[in-house]
Amino acid sequence: METGRETARTDMETYLNTWLAGLNVDVDGTEMMVYYLVSATDLAQAEAGVMEMGRTWWPALKREDDRYRWEYPGGVVWFDSIVLLDDVENSILRGLKFLDAWTVTGAPTRP
Repeated sequence: METGRETARTDMETYLNTWLAGLNVDVDGTEMMVYYLVSATDLAQAEAGVMEMGRTWWPALKREDDRYRWEYPGGVVWFDSIVLLDDVENSILRGLKFLDAWTVTGAPTRP
């Protein structure tokens, strides 16, 4: 028998949306785009998860600008883009198996 907590967890997993998040990474003057599939209940939670990833990209964060740009001794990371995927886009990108996929849990203030 499912308890209310188990039902809520199952419902939350059922209603996760997936975004394609892009981060720009600059290492020694060489810029590259890095993309992730991010699953979360809503845009605020997805953005909070991506910002936490940027904040912890490498050890020893030197500086954070406006919560969307992070400087490290090894380079700089920018939160560049986030796009909500429909079911077909999500299925295709997951099927290619070259993008890391992350699920964000918690609240937008504490992902």
